Amino acid sequence: MKSLRWLGFFLLWTAPTLVAAEQLFDIQPMAEGVYAAIAKPQFLVNCNAGIVVLEDGVLVVDTHSKPSAARALIEQIKTLTDKPVKYVVDTHFHWDHYQGNQAYPNAWPGGVEIISSEATRESIQLRGIPRVRHEILWVPGEIGRLKADLAKATDAKQRAEIEANIQQSKEYLAELMSKPMILPTLTFDRSLILHRPTRTVQVLWLGKGHTDGDVVVYLPKEKIIFAGDLVQGFTPFMGDSYPYDWIRTLREVEKLDFDYLLGGHGVVMRGKEHVRLLEDYFRDLMAQTAEAYAQSASREETRQRVAPALVEKYGTRISATFAKDVFDNIDKAYRVVSGSQE
Repeated sequence: MKSLRWLGFFLLWTAPTLVAAEQLFDIQPMAEGVYAAIAKPQFLVNCNAGIVVLEDGVLVVDTHSKPSAARALIEQIKTLTDKPVKYVVDTHFHWDHYQGNQAYPNAWPGGVEIISSEATRESIQLRGIPRVRHEILWVPGEIGRLKADLAKATDAKQRAEIEANIQQSKEYLAELMSKPMILPTLTFDRSLILHRPTRTVQVLWLGKGHTDGDVVVYLPKEKIIFAGDLVQGFTPFMGDSYPYDWIRTLREVEKLDFDYLLGGHGVVMRGKEHVRLLEDYFRDLMAQTAEAYAQSASREETRQRVAPALVEKYGTRISATFAKDVFDNIDKAYRVVSGSQE
């Protein structure tokens, strides 16, 4: 592992300058002193972020897939305010939401609290960090696959895209091997509330869903929610999810009084329509999968039975790639219904 870490430093030293901040995030105002940082498409995905300016500093929601992405956002934050970032919230333990944690205490060594649910901190330790170690071994193979694709590509645009993906993968591998994983420094069970003279920020665990530790950041006065991946702008990833709990947790989100919601990926959403859409989708997914399983359908048979009805009902209402992505969700639902996974 030590030799891999030194290789990481070498790759960072020899890699070209990382993309400019404005190429990674589109900053959109949501209210006075509240901003959505919309992640732009990258080969190695970043999450959206929330930026909340307080009297004594700034609170940031989620830190992306790597410190360089967090540093890029920090440069954009500095154009919005001269106040330091004092609080960072990790909404859950997935790599693209917490692996940039170290950038904030490095930028403001005077003190940055990294906040999460206790379950998320534990999941970063027990699952997140082992997954990083796995990626260190996996990414070189992905780079090899991309190089093979490049050797076969003849179209100039396609070659340029593959070359960019190779470079992003090399830079990502370098960061994985050279950075320490920074754990949350402040955790809570169900809620943590920051009371400030002009703004209140509620960090809430409302139940299991996308993971066991998802939190939302709620601004009651501004009627804004930063929801992490509890509410996503594309087909939900369900690998670490608790589907039946997710339905109940979305109901709790819906009870909050909000006008605008930013999920972990995708655009700013207005109103509660998308939350209700996801509730309906999970309910149909689980019910139809349960019915197929009750009739002794195999996993593959269940995929073929359930997918057409879900695609017909939800199609592009959830995402442009839903017809392809839904099969992974059916597999997850089948594992849960059959008892092979919680």
